[in-house]
Amino acid sequence: MNDWNGFAPLNNFTAPLLEHLKRHPKRLVFPEGEDIRVLRVAEYLVKEEAAAPILLGKKEVIQHIAELHSISLNFIRIIEPAHSSDLHLFCDRYERAEKMFGNGLPINTLEVVSEPMHFASLMVLYGQADAIVAGNLKRIASVSRAVNKYRIDPIPTKPLFAISIVNIPEFIAKFGGDGIYFLADTGLTAEPTVENLAYFAIETAKMARHMKGKSIRVSMLSASTHGSVPEMSANRVRAAAALANSLLEKEGLNQEITVEGEIQIDAALSTDYYSVRVNRNATKTPSDVWIFPTFDAADIAKKLICLMPSVQNYGLILGGLRFPVAQLPRLTDADKMLGTALVVANEAIKFHELYPQGIAPLY
Repeated sequence: MNDWNGFAPLNNFTAPLLEHLKRHPKRLVFPEGEDIRVLRVAEYLVKEEAAAPILLGKKEVIQHIAELHSISLNFIRIIEPAHSSDLHLFCDRYERAEKMFGNGLPINTLEVVSEPMHFASLMVLYGQADAIVAGNLKRIASVSRAVNKYRIDPIPTKPLFAISIVNIPEFIAKFGGDGIYFLADTGLTAEPTVENLAYFAIETAKMARHMKGKSIRVSMLSASTHGSVPEMSANRVRAAAALANSLLEKEGLNQEITVEGEIQIDAALSTDYYSVRVNRNATKTPSDVWIFPTFDAADIAKKLICLMPSVQNYGLILGGLRFPVAQLPRLTDADKMLGTALVVANEAIKFHELYPQGIAPLY
């Protein structure tokens, strides 16, 4: 597809997502709608007939931005949460959900629910939208705090976590494969436990399988490969890989998703390195999913990769929630916002098939 209105052409990852979405359009809510980047993305999605954007914010502000930049607001819905006809209904449902979860009620429910991120969450929970793209004008913590209570399984072994998707064209010629990799946890859990790592591996692989439409290889990354550097961190990663494979077998997914670890990144990518470090007769395509032992390792690796001029980076996509949510950095550009929106909208297409327990508590 050709670029227009300043957007770069779509790539081998985002172009199929757009085409898929055009066959199954979704309603995307942007809680920080008073943003030129959001308006450009919304206009693009409407022009492509791929999504129905919903912008939260002051109508006159959004209209002023659109007029200044000659952006069409046709088929883009604008909602001011504090003046919405659904506000009091959402307040009632929010209080009922808090009681059901055993949480104490906020001092001012109206104030909480009027906050755009909370309002957007309730829209998705109660069927008025399909996915959320947020964070472009907020601190990262404000998004994760608002949605953390909506985890599919709110237990310590299954925390909220973040997935980044990187498209690295240079790796196709060097290692084979499609150059598209899913990285976790790249945003939230500083020192994940064995159970956390296994959970990140399985959930990230499910997303990758849905996005790529093929069986998925997961590498649990370490400075060691199969005991080559005996130290505690490697033992933890090795145990996580074993646990993930055991859980996948119980779910009947072990033919579609394979997990290996602990393994070094070069062996996870290169058949040559894999043959030296693991199996000299093996022929492997690069791993689709990289699970890092710590947030430090994930953040450093992702930022180094993204310094390469040709690399495209999408996310953060929040994992483990009852609905699809993207948490963008404030310095994101419109191309990354568009690609990330395409990811969560596609995730929404089969979300309840991927996560059958991911339903609204009072739907």
